[in-house]
Amino acid sequence: MQIFEWIKIVITISVIILCSIITIVSVLWIASCIVICMIYFMYIPKQQRYTLVMIIPLVITIAVMQLLTGLMNAQLDFVIISITAFKIVCITIIIIGSRFFIGSDGFKAFINILPHSLKLFFLIFIRILYTLLKLNRMIVFQIQSRIDLKTRDKYYIPKYYSIAFFSNQFYALAHYRNGILSRTISTIPNLIIHNKHSINEYISIGVIIILLIVNCIYQGL
Repeated sequence: MQIFEWIKIVITISVIILCSIITIVSVLWIASCIVICMIYFMYIPKQQRYTLVMIIPLVITIAVMQLLTGLMNAQLDFVIISITAFKIVCITIIIIGSRFFIGSDGFKAFINILPHSLKLFFLIFIRILYTLLKLNRMIVFQIQSRIDLKTRDKYYIPKYYSIAFFSNQFYALAHYRNGILSRTISTIPNLIIHNKHSINEYISIGVIIILLIVNCIYQGL
């Protein structure tokens, strides 16, 4: 059944809304956002948590822009700046963690409801994304190992590899499409969902649902 996967998708959308467009800032809301972020953070593999560093320059940039705008308008409000920074941190953690919280089964459940053309597009897109994250990263490392980065040779990587990379990706589009269509009869079959869930997933979802309900009651929604 795909119900559990859709529950995770709906919950992720709901917590993003909770952390982004909430109007009443309270201790309950702040505590709820922190707990939710901790849950999503725990789903991020340890070797990929370094991606959260990207939050720092984003927060600093927006805070500086708000600071300059406030100074020019003589309406400087550090509370608003702090709340905005807090929301950015929460939303970024949730978005990055949602990839692992929802998982491949959740994405399969989403693809299964799409019409034929969109389903084909997403399958090709995921295949290309996999190539981007896996194969091409290994190729770049191999090129770097053969080039002295202290010389002008380091510019060969963007000069030659980038051109070849985009050419190969466009060339591969037709092969991905034909490969998928050759395995279908009249339509693309639904992707198989394994429905393997741990006790931690049930606990996480239960905690998040409780926090969402409590905040909705507090906000008067």
